[in-house]
Amino acid sequence: MSLSFSIIVPHLNRRHMLREALASVHAQRWPSVEIIVVDGGSTDGSLEELAERTDIRLLTGPDRGVFDAFNKGIAAASGEVIGILNSDDLYADGAFAAIDTALSSHPDAHAACGTAILTEDGQTIETYGRTADKTLTPRTIMIGSCVPNARFFRREAVARVGPFSADYKYVADRDWLARWYEAGFVTVPVGQHVYTYRRHPGSLTFDAARSHEQRIRSELLDLARWWMANDGASHEMRHAARLMEGRCVLWLAAAALRQMQFGQAARHLLKARDRWSLGPILSAVESAINREMHRRDAPARDR
Repeated sequence: MSLSFSIIVPHLNRRHMLREALASVHAQRWPSVEIIVVDGGSTDGSLEELAERTDIRLLTGPDRGVFDAFNKGIAAASGEVIGILNSDDLYADGAFAAIDTALSSHPDAHAACGTAILTEDGQTIETYGRTADKTLTPRTIMIGSCVPNARFFRREAVARVGPFSADYKYVADRDWLARWYEAGFVTVPVGQHVYTYRRHPGSLTFDAARSHEQRIRSELLDLARWWMANDGASHEMRHAARLMEGRCVLWLAAAALRQMQFGQAARHLLKARDRWSLGPILSAVESAINREMHRRDAPARDR
């Protein structure tokens, strides 16, 4: 018997892209699927159009951002499997069938993750399909392409992990997946393409102009330092967080230097949690060395 799916779709003023996203759900032709659209207060006519549709469940009202919308949708979900579809993205044909096969074949697994691609103007510009990234490792969570939307989760496991944190605007998904990993949950890799990210100017994280990059890096630095200081976290997670601290410190210091902000660059390299420390620059050195070693090992690792 097929698993039932609940698909959470956070939305704000993307009327035309939302239509395509919802069409990609219906194209699955799945016997048991509920679509929950969580709208944060659209003013582009979306709400009126959505209110007339009988194929979705609409949750409306102001929220504190996309991750708050995730939480609202998940709280309302009733399916055995939960997926999160950004309103500007698409599911690939056959995605639900591939995930159903993976989870049904591995009843002890808590999630399944397929391949994702990033497109722009209909052309594929990146593919996220490495098995190591799909199964989820601390490095994937902190540094790699963790492709949260290509992941489908058993609802009972989601309840055990708890909600996405409201402390982060951009990287709460990485924090949530870190908690998922630390809980010891198992993710089954799926070889099939299941999810398509679409790069466009209004994207929160795939904006080609990288207009949010500095804020994302600053949040990643906060996230890394939180996990580094978490005594209950695994050694592997704290190590990956330290590598992420180093990457963020280097990026932020370089950005400050390009703007001739020498004092700010020094603070990035020599200050952590409002205290002067050699920790950040040591993390930066370790991260640079690790990155080069990881790059050299990439061909063997990807096989």
